[in-house]
Amino acid sequence: MTAQPAKRVDYIDNLRWIMIIAVVGMHAACSYSAVGGWYWHSATKPDVISQLVFIAFQASLQAFFMGFLFFLAGYFVPTAYDRKGFARFLRDRAFRLGLPTLFYVFVVHIGMGLFLFDWYGKSGLSPAEGYWRYLTELRWLDGAGPMWFAAVLLIFCALYAVFRLIARRVPELSANPTAPAFATILGVGVAIGAATFLVRQVVPVGSFWHGLQFCFFPQYIVLFPLGIVARRRGWIEALPARWGKPVLATAVIGAPLSIAALTVLNTGHGSFADIAGGMTTAAAVYAFWEQIFCVLFCVGLLIVFRDGFNIRNRLIGFLSDNGFAVYVIHPPVLVAITLAMRPLNWPALAMFALAWTAALVASFAAGALLRQIPGLRRIL
Repeated sequence: MTAQPAKRVDYIDNLRWIMIIAVVGMHAACSYSAVGGWYWHSATKPDVISQLVFIAFQASLQAFFMGFLFFLAGYFVPTAYDRKGFARFLRDRAFRLGLPTLFYVFVVHIGMGLFLFDWYGKSGLSPAEGYWRYLTELRWLDGAGPMWFAAVLLIFCALYAVFRLIARRVPELSANPTAPAFATILGVGVAIGAATFLVRQVVPVGSFWHGLQFCFFPQYIVLFPLGIVARRRGWIEALPARWGKPVLATAVIGAPLSIAALTVLNTGHGSFADIAGGMTTAAAVYAFWEQIFCVLFCVGLLIVFRDGFNIRNRLIGFLSDNGFAVYVIHPPVLVAITLAMRPLNWPALAMFALAWTAALVASFAAGALLRQIPGLRRIL
């Protein structure tokens, strides 16, 4: 295998930091919507209309944003392996994904518990005693927070490396790429929807195991290798430009409107459990809705950004360079901001917008400062 030269694809970098901004937005929404797991939730519940807006926003994001991050990560994997080989590839991924995860588990997560929530002080324990209990009682196994993504991505990369070691020969990058047919792309969404529906018979939406939500994993398991194949076959470069705006508009407009309609209809005939899983019509509709809109979001964003945002200037470079640091450190920043905002008596949507904006500004600033520290710069 001839190593391929490194090629910077700015639109992919831009998509990654925009998805990270969406991650912060999701967690800010969880703080005020009473929907979704997060460190802190407002005691004040939103009104019915605001609740519907939150559901439409969060469900639309959840439909694709983490799966899209796995796809984007997979896109860079084959050429990285080509350049580095088995041992160096695994060592690099362990350093870039494993160390930040450990930093989060043993510094960020427990730091929030000790100093923002006083988890152990309520039992009369000092921070040192609380930290010791966190270690010895294995509570750190539930401490990955949003870094579950990095941990799972590390596992996926390790599996790919083993595959490459066994396979030995893989196709070269395509010199004449051809895009998949649109019907094939939708078929992928339908197939993932079917797998998701089946998985949710066992693990419905809302189920957690050490911070992992296996109800969403069929999408991640499919999109990561699809990112790898897309790089080899040049699919993204070959996607027709005419698809971009119509597909993205369909996703941006159709996803929130349709999930809001599904929520309203189900409210009159069932509970959230009917949507979350089980052999129900609502669960089937939600599973297929989620994955079909996932492929629409992914395809639309890839084309629009490929054709219009393959750029890097000083501001975009700052956002791109510090995006992963924001992903790692935004939880304590967001939690501190939302705790400080408790005296405000604003509507839930206004609180969400303020918290999201403030957390982004503070997280990018804090991330840039932390990356000035030599040891942290290498892992953030």
